[in-house]
Amino acid sequence: MRDKIAEFEKRNVQLLAIDPHESHRVRRMLRDVGTKPDEVLYPVLADPVNAVSATYGVAFQMGIHTEWSNRPATFVIDKASVIRYEKRGINFSDRPKSSDILGEIDKLGEEK
Repeated sequence: MRDKIAEFEKRNVQLLAIDPHESHRVRRMLRDVGTKPDEVLYPVLADPVNAVSATYGVAFQMGIHTEWSNRPATFVIDKASVIRYEKRGINFSDRPKSSDILGEIDKLGEEK
């Protein structure tokens, strides 16, 4: 996403990441991968009780553990809050390419 952020901005698209951990764990994870706070290019919502993840049907209980997490998912939601595109992954590497998401956004612009 980082490499295409300008393309999303050109299309007036707001990006939002949702992480299933508490905000301090999100900050630590970003720090651990070398991302400074001022380098985060879009909001990251901490969702430790999986309220948002459950709403979109991507929360799941991890195996024999009691901990809940979320599957990777990408949604394009229009200004009327209608999901216009969704890609639900089966593991954390199963995510659409930025160019694929941009293509879906462009299709929405063509519908007008």
